[in-house]
Amino acid sequence: MESKLFEQGCRYFDEEDYFEAHEVWEEIWIDAFGPRRYFLQGLIQASVALHHARNQNWAGTRKLSASALDYLERGRTEALEIDIDMMKDRIIEFEVALQKILKGEEVPLPFYKLPRK
Repeated sequence: MESKLFEQGCRYFDEEDYFEAHEVWEEIWIDAFGPRRYFLQGLIQASVALHHARNQNWAGTRKLSASALDYLERGRTEALEIDIDMMKDRIIEFEVALQKILKGEEVPLPFYKLPRK
């Protein structure tokens, strides 16, 4: 059951339906523990951060992106499906672009897909 829900969340994320991705992953997260729970929390927070970015809630985007980085690192050992280093790089690239926007530069936000293993 977890693998089906996990894949469904990945599809939503890659289709840029970040809110639905987070909803599906929360169903798994509730019963997870240890590093797997941290990994799922990182994915949930990354998806909500991108959802906030779609709504131009920059404070929410930045806060959740930062915590996603921490949770993904803490869940590294159970990140069986996602390349954590690439995911963290994509979150950081998004943050750098957002910082440029906040300084008044016109750059596109690099919304991303999940880097699968």
